[in-house]
Amino acid sequence: MTQEGLAELAGKDQRAISEYEFGKRRLSAIDLPDFARALDVSMLYFFQGEITPNDLDADILQEFNRLPTPQAKQSAIELVRVFSHSITAHFAS
Repeated sequence: MTQEGLAELAGKDQRAISEYEFGKRRLSAIDLPDFARALDVSMLYFFQGEITPNDLDADILQEFNRLPTPQAKQSAIELVRVFSHSITAHFAS
């Protein structure tokens, strides 16, 4: 992704992106959601190594709330159930 492309997606100008990249400017916490959306990553991406269980809960809820329909949400719940049972069985053996 180019600086121009990121700037457009994040609602910033290219100069700001360049300054972030080269350490001339610090990224404000207020801007993190804009960059998370632009990069299509969770906010947790910016805090690798500092993630708590509450952060994980909030992240999964945020992703769940992005689902467009009740049917999509129900499907996601079923997938999580299947995955959870599979993982639980794997670690129990």
